[in-house]
Amino acid sequence: MRNAFSMIELVFVIVIIGIIAAIAIPRLSITRSDAQYVALQSDIQTVLSAVQSKSLTDDITPTSLNGDLIMEVAGLNPTKWIATSTGVRLAKDGSIDNVNNCVMIDFIGNSLEFSIDNTISSALCQKLSKIYKRKLTIPFNDNSIKL
Repeated sequence: MRNAFSMIELVFVIVIIGIIAAIAIPRLSITRSDAQYVALQSDIQTVLSAVQSKSLTDDITPTSLNGDLIMEVAGLNPTKWIATSTGVRLAKDGSIDNVNNCVMIDFIGNSLEFSIDNTISSALCQKLSKIYKRKLTIPFNDNSIKL
């Protein structure tokens, strides 16, 4: 009776594990990027609706709107977003994510503007630019957001 596996049996097991890993690892990275994409879409919609809701329930003026207000009202995760003086940007390690710096949500003049910079070549930015093809502007009228 044998007490151990033969060398050929071990080689076959290692080859099978390698094939499974070669198939599974790329799928896991695709799943991660898809999850980031969906989370960003959700955050964008949350920002747009939360700012509109805040303008309807509270008397806010365009001069009081900045990135900190967006972060607070929309409940954005500070590990994924960073407040600027005019709006919010995608963040990584506590600063603006230079690789994925394509999402622009800013208060400009008397409006809230949202756009995706389609010149950024990251996969995430290219996916977002396919969905959000043009700039969205929510204008202010008489110190409130006009819906």
